[in-house]
Amino acid sequence: MQSTNEELETSKEELQSANEELNTVNDELQSRNLELDRANSDLNNVLTSTNLPVVMVDRGLRIRRLTAASTKTLKVLPSDIGRPITDLSPGFNLPNLGQLIAGVVDTLIPIEREIQDREGHWYSLQIRPYRTTDDKIDGAVIVLSDIDEAKKVSEILEVRVEERTAAVRKLSLKVMTVQ
Repeated sequence: MQSTNEELETSKEELQSANEELNTVNDELQSRNLELDRANSDLNNVLTSTNLPVVMVDRGLRIRRLTAASTKTLKVLPSDIGRPITDLSPGFNLPNLGQLIAGVVDTLIPIEREIQDREGHWYSLQIRPYRTTDDKIDGAVIVLSDIDEAKKVSEILEVRVEERTAAVRKLSLKVMTVQ
């Protein structure tokens, strides 16, 4: 009986030790869950607060996440998450979008170019590698920035520079003729 009591006492101590370990692990899990909740909240706030069209795709070019601005500009919907971006018609003449994204994923060299939508509105298209927290490449991030106003101002300035250059040439010719 005494031997059985000693075994029970040992088992009780082992159970208490295991219970303490489980409580420690549970506390760590709760702490990590809070960190994960904060990170998800931060990501959701960034995605819902930005006015930039942003789409994240995985290595298979399937849509992972997107901003609300993407729905208007890129013609993607939250229900398109999981679909290949190449299945969509983004409102731009970019037949090689899939190849561009795959190239960025393979080479890790970001792409930036100016593109127009079908209404003639100008955007800066940026495609960058999607890096995980452990720095692995797991897709790409596509960002569009509205540069329409800057493009219009640039075009106006170019015309004015050309006009002034022509006026200076004309004036120079007159001066040379007079001499």
